[in-house]
Formats: sequence, structure tokens, C-alpha cells
Amino acid sequence: MKRGLVWTGVILAATVIDLGVHFATRLEPAGVLWIEAAIFLAVAFVLYRLLRRDPASPGWRRAVQVVLVASFLLGALRSAIWASGQPVPVANGTILGLGVAAWVLWTWRKRSARRAIREPANPSDGSNNRSES
Repeated sequence: MKRGLVWTGVILAATVIDLGVHFATRLEPAGVLWIEAAIFLAVAFVLYRLLRRDPASPGWRRAVQVVLVASFLLGALRSAIWASGQPVPVANGTILGLGVAAWVLWTWRKRSARRAIREPANPSDGSNNRSES
């Protein structure tokens, strides 16, 4: 099966399960949030495994894959924070902060990797060599 169909199927299955839990159960909102956290965590794990097994080629498609995995992970954490009794603004602020920090680190890492590829580790011009006396 094509990669995109598998990813779409996993996300649609998670949506159906999540909506089913919301509408079919008579749980308190905190109970639904704990189940939602488990669903999102499971989906993040499955998508991460798919990413490791068959990643898209470098570029925007791989970036979408990474963002989807991170989004489900952050969604699971948000649901867990909210279910644990914290106010919604605290849960949202925590996730926003973690998301921005992850984005900054990912961007910095990509730029560092690009610089390392462009700049050789041992320049051949001899400018870093000590003069021998």
C-alpha cells in the first residue's frame, strides 16, 4: 500500500476511535481526555514507526511526517495535562512552549547539518595549521 494511504488510514482510524469514545461513552470529560491521550500517544508511536520504516525523501513530505508525529505527541500530552486537572490555558501554554522549542531545535539542527556538509571538517588551505619552527 502507498505510504500516504497508510498514514491517512492511521489518522482516520484515530479520528473514528476518538469520536466514538466521545459520543458512545458516558464518561466524565476527564475520563474521555485520558482515553484521548492514550489514542494520540498510540497514533504518535505508530506514525513514528512508519516514519522510521519508510520515510519520505528529504523535503516537505518528510517535514509533514515529522510534524504529524510531533503533533500527535503534543496532543497526547495536552490531553493528559488537561485531564490531570490543570486549567486549559496551562495545558495550551505548555504545549505551545514545547512545540515552539521543538521547532527551534529542529530548525537549528537542520541548519547545523547543512553547514557541516558545506564546510569541510579539515580545510585543505592550511590556515588552521601551526607553523613549524
